[in-house]
Parts: sequence; C-alpha cells; structure tokens
Amino acid sequence: MRFQYGQENGRERITIQEIARLLKMSPTTVSRAISGKGRVSQATKNKVFDFLEQNQYTPNVINHSEKKLNNICVLLPGEEGHAQLPYFQDILLSVYDCFSSWNYGVLIAKTTSLDIQSLKSLVEQHKIDGVVLTRTIENDLAVSYLKKQKIPFVVIGSWPEKDVLQVDFDQEGGCRDLASVLLRMNIKRIACICGDEEHIVTQSRLKGIHAAYHEADAVMEKELIYTGAVYSSIVEKDVIELLDKKVECILCLDDNICMGVLNALHKNQISIPSEIKVASCYGGRLLAGCYPPVTCLEFNVKEIGSVASKKLLDAIHKNADCKKLILGYHVLIKDSTM
Repeated sequence: MRFQYGQENGRERITIQEIARLLKMSPTTVSRAISGKGRVSQATKNKVFDFLEQNQYTPNVINHSEKKLNNICVLLPGEEGHAQLPYFQDILLSVYDCFSSWNYGVLIAKTTSLDIQSLKSLVEQHKIDGVVLTRTIENDLAVSYLKKQKIPFVVIGSWPEKDVLQVDFDQEGGCRDLASVLLRMNIKRIACICGDEEHIVTQSRLKGIHAAYHEADAVMEKELIYTGAVYSSIVEKDVIELLDKKVECILCLDDNICMGVLNALHKNQISIPSEIKVASCYGGRLLAGCYPPVTCLEFNVKEIGSVASKKLLDAIHKNADCKKLILGYHVLIKDSTM
C-alpha cells in the first residue's frame, strides 16, 4: 500500500510517510491503522482517521495484490537447530539460486506449528509475492493463513487439499522399498525411531514401512515404534531402551535422528553392524561422512527446490498447475546393514 498527493472528490491525497511524520508515528503503524491489518490499538486507528477527516485528506490505496514486489519468502522450521540442518539449507540454496536468476529477492522466516508471526509480519508489511514452505505439518497455520490472504505458495511435502501446490518425494514408496530390503535380508526385529507425529513426512514414511510388513506377511511390533524423538537426549534414551529389547536393526526416519542413534551407539560401545544394524529413511549430507556408511534413501534435494520454485513462479504469474509432483528416490544398501 502507498499514498500520493493529488485530488480526489475535493480532498487532498497524502502519502503514508507524511501522515506518519505529522502524527509522529511509524509508517508501518499508519499503514496498519488504515488497512485494518496487523496489531494496532483502536485509539491509534481513531487518531489516524480523525486526522484525515479534520484535514480533508484521503489516502490513495493501490491494491497490493496487483503490485509485483519481486520478493519471495522461504519458511524454515522455527524449532531450535532445525533450520540449520543440511536438508533445509540445501532447499534454501536451491530456491535462492532459482529466484535470484529470475531477479527476485529471497527472504527467510521461521515458523512452528503454533507460531507464524514472522510470516504474518512479512505479509502485513506487503514485502512478498509468494512463499515456499519447506515442510508440512498437520493443521498447519501457515497454510490456512496464506490461503486466507490469497498469497501464492507451494509446499515441499504433501498436503491433503488438492488446490494446494505441492511437490514431494515418494516418501511412502521409498520407505516401503527400504523396509522390504531389510526384511528380505532376514532382519526380523526392526525398531523405528521417529520424529514429530504431526509432521506429514513422518506419517508417510511410517505408512510405507507398514506396507512393507504387510507385503511380507510379517508383523510390525508396535512397542518397537518410538515417536517424538525431536532432541538428541530423547534419541539416546530410546536407543538404550531398544538395546534392552534386543532389536536387530534401528530404522531412523530421518538423517538427524540417525546421527543421534549413531552417536548413542558409539557412546555405549555398540558395534555397527555386528551387534546392531542401522538404516535411515533419508541420507543426505549429514550422513555422508559416517563410518560405517549408512544404508539409506537418497533424494535429490536440489531438484525438489528447483521444481518447487518453478511452481511458485507460475502461481505468482497466475499460471498455477495444481497437479501434485512426485519425485523419485534411490535405495542405497551400505555397510551399516551388511
């Protein structure tokens, strides 16, 4: 939103900066008072509108939705340490490379399942044309907010509503194939350590693992599925319990959990793979230097960032294709399960 001098219906038009100067307020506060968006007191709103009425001023509002800003936002996880994980950093760099080549700026915001204020601030200040969500969470506040605000966005992950632009890896198929390979290797007692159950990727990966057991006519023991491993201390506690249960293999649902499992096993002087085997539903750079090398799924993270960027650019130009794109994977069998 911006304001200009001029005449309209006998009233003089005025800039937002001039209003702010005369009232000794910030331009952002004046903009929020006039637009009705953002947190501003009723007393402040009254002061701004009284000033406009008393001086016969009128703001000339230009519809933000018609104004291209050439900025997009990448939403990263707001939980401690998660945004620094190589997976999210690789996506961020891929999106940056794409949009910078199209002469867009790339802004960053961090959100959690309960706090999307940093995203709201960018939208309310009219700073962005679109948003890339780097993960999906059940009942995600960011998704519902962006839909309500009519801001173009794309999610990297899966979402139940077909009108949401989404790009994902075949998480379910990949985890089904990985678990099937482990079962065919005659590894019977396989434990799973998972992160947040509200994350849709966790749900998809577990669904694939369950499918592998069903196809093998085997039973997946519920007491060997551990969820909520969002901190290394929790992962270490889970590993100790699983060692007491004499499991043959720990299947980690992501690379960060896998690093925690490897560290816990080394700390307790447990040999991999002779005493216990380890596999991960995602490999990535975090596990690249591990010894022994870890059996895992390999995804092309740079590609998914590029594909998501192109989808968002099309949406910004009002040429969106809502067909969900699913990218493939490779199952890499390495020393950790041999």
